[in-house]
Amino acid sequence: MLQTILVATDGSDHARKAVRLASDLCAKYEARLVLVHVLMNHASSATLTKLASQRALGKRLWDRLNSYESEIYEAMAGADAAAGFVPIPAPREVLEGVAKVVLERAEAQAAKAGVARIDTRVAGGDPADAILDAAKTEKADMIVLGSRGLGDLKGLFLGSVSHKVAAQSEATCVTVK
Repeated sequence: MLQTILVATDGSDHARKAVRLASDLCAKYEARLVLVHVLMNHASSATLTKLASQRALGKRLWDRLNSYESEIYEAMAGADAAAGFVPIPAPREVLEGVAKVVLERAEAQAAKAGVARIDTRVAGGDPADAILDAAKTEKADMIVLGSRGLGDLKGLFLGSVSHKVAAQSEATCVTVK
């Protein structure tokens, strides 16, 4: 019945619960698990810091994570830029480092649950579209994702990732609270 289950993870509590459920199902049905992380381009440095540690990222990326916003704000102040709060995207190398940490943790969780076949994917772009594309590419029978991620209030205005995925997916979707 179930051959491939795709689970989207951003490292949030709801995503960890989604990984747990998907892992249990994969172990039971001997299905392949595909873990997908979409680069968090709009996450603050504080959010990214919660997901990683200096040990996991390495000193160079950790230092970059903790300094990129202040460097940009200082440059803006020096240029007399009249901007209020503007979210500053983290450098791609930092986002990829955080993605690696999040996926390694999810992969360890799945392996501990007895999943034999685990693949990981990192995607960019709109999270819902990236998850839908990955599900189609991987021929997923089921998509499991958290009802909430690490996102901000944007989801209240634009619609949540889980809602969009459930509405547009051809695969069975399970949303975990």
